[in-house]
Amino acid sequence: MEKKRNGLLEIYRFLLCFWPLYFHNFFFWKRDTNFFSGEVLAVDFFFILSGFFLMKAIRKEQDSPFFKGMARIMFGRVKPMAFSMCFIFAFDLIYVLLFVNEDHLEALRWLVRYWWFVLFLTVAAGLIYLLYRLVKSEKIFAIILGAVIVAMTVLQYAVAEMGMFFDGLSFATRTFGCLPLGILISYIPKIKVKKFNHNIIPVVLLIPTMLYLAYIKKSFFMLLLMIVLFSALVYFSSSVPVGGKVFDILGQLSVRIYLYMAFVTVFEGLGLTNPRALFVIDITLATLDLIASHYMKKYKALKKQIA
Repeated sequence: MEKKRNGLLEIYRFLLCFWPLYFHNFFFWKRDTNFFSGEVLAVDFFFILSGFFLMKAIRKEQDSPFFKGMARIMFGRVKPMAFSMCFIFAFDLIYVLLFVNEDHLEALRWLVRYWWFVLFLTVAAGLIYLLYRLVKSEKIFAIILGAVIVAMTVLQYAVAEMGMFFDGLSFATRTFGCLPLGILISYIPKIKVKKFNHNIIPVVLLIPTMLYLAYIKKSFFMLLLMIVLFSALVYFSSSVPVGGKVFDILGQLSVRIYLYMAFVTVFEGLGLTNPRALFVIDITLATLDLIASHYMKKYKALKKQIA
């Protein structure tokens, strides 16, 4: 049986998926640029969480044949999103061919621009697995990851100073900085408690602090501070025993909600600009996708039993 993830972390994933929806104006109220600035922060947080969970997968494959382990690690990042991505890409491709009279490739690229994180996450996960297998020492591996985080932070600052926040180089530095950060969090021993779990206190303090900072105009160092605070939130939350099927569902739904922005962009291109309508379409399609995925798993399990 698959081990369920921490419920609090799944709640964070679910809530954070609304941040980019709000920024891109696919929400139930119209975007106000004075609120929740720093739109890429939500994706940074996803990378930290992905790194936190990635280390378990890497250790699981440490004794596997190298290329088989590499394939499992990389495909494992994409597998939960594979059906959604194929379906959305086919829909977007049909839209481009039927309704776009200009550059078809550029139009398609624009529609699926939200998926850049999938590419960078997959490549980064493969490279980190490669590093882990080559180094073989947990201590040296952690030191190298720390050096990578510092190097990516410096490079990201240089990119930000040049005013290229949305450049591909900026995306790469954020990915290769946040993913190792999540991995290093998993190395920190959890605080053991007997009666009262003191980890709840920093969690309760960090959440309103980060909500307040989300409304403040972001400098580079403010963005860096929020990433550090979110890392602390992940660490303390991972020691708070919250679980259940509902939280797993919310976590799975969050990724689909993000991906379906590429779907609702088509409706926006066709003239539907009401943010509430776009939000409802996004949530509805993501929910139907999750339900279909659930029954597909049941069907495969039943078919396997019969065979």
